Amino acid sequence: MKQDHRNHGSRLVDARANLGWDLKDLENHNERHALDMYTIQVGTARDVSLLIDFLPSYLFPNNERLVGQWALAGFSLGGHSTWICLCSEPRIEVAMPVVGCPDFLSLMTDRATRKGCDPSNATHFPRSLVEFVRKYDPVTAPFTSPDNRNPFVGKKILAISGAKDRLVPWEFSESFFDSLYVGEGGLKEHFQDEDAGHVWTTKMGDKMAAFVLRHCLLCSYD
Repeated sequence: MKQDHRNHGSRLVDARANLGWDLKDLENHNERHALDMYTIQVGTARDVSLLIDFLPSYLFPNNERLVGQWALAGFSLGGHSTWICLCSEPRIEVAMPVVGCPDFLSLMTDRATRKGCDPSNATHFPRSLVEFVRKYDPVTAPFTSPDNRNPFVGKKILAISGAKDRLVPWEFSESFFDSLYVGEGGLKEHFQDEDAGHVWTTKMGDKMAAFVLRHCLLCSYD
């Protein structure tokens, strides 16, 4: 199934909360960009857990079938939420974050600086937000640990990026991904579309489809 991100599409509540920092155009400047963006990401990740909790009851009220595997994919903000789900939701076994980042503060500190905003200003980065991110963001988890403290162990992950992406550059995910330990039962792959910026491409879709075919669908393939 698919769902709109919080505050997007059919779930739009406040369009201004989707704007970024823009000191050159104050009418379109959202000083709470970091806060709005992270609450949307975390909220949507929690929605995924809610769906996993109750979707089977709606689909199979008499346990006609059992859901044997949960997989997740998300693009852009959805990619960020996918990383959060991978860290916080143990029932997600396969995931494909597309142009997302597991290191929110590094990504957003760089973005703020490039936009002329002071990362130390609580208007842009509220203290309680920074404390929360430092406690719960995927990059703060014991992702290099070879034991069950590591929430990524046993998971199959395809990270997809665009080589020309200036909004969410792969460089802010690369160190995390290179050091990420998924164990013998897990798997991690990175695919980068050399021609892509912060956009969805056919190459990305083809790579994702092949990953799903290998690790999710119960069918034979060559």
